[in-house]
Amino acid sequence: MTSDVVRDATTPAGPIAPFVRPEGHDCHVSSGIHDCLTFGTGELSDSGFWEHPCYECAREHERQFPECGPCWPHTPEQLEEMGFNH
Repeated sequence: MTSDVVRDATTPAGPIAPFVRPEGHDCHVSSGIHDCLTFGTGELSDSGFWEHPCYECAREHERQFPECGPCWPHTPEQLEEMGFNH
């Protein structure tokens, strides 16, 4: 079950449809310097990354909007696909 619609999410290509956050999450969305959406809470760095990343919201956004691509925080599999060794 999901709740809490985020209406201001955008991608480099422009605005997206409303994102429904996982129930109980009060996360925020931004865009990072790597042209991906970032999800989390706390302080937002100048580079667009959250102090407390939210894997659940990132994965839920990818499920709802696969056309937007991977979201941060990335999974180990996504990092490997992007060419980062972990």
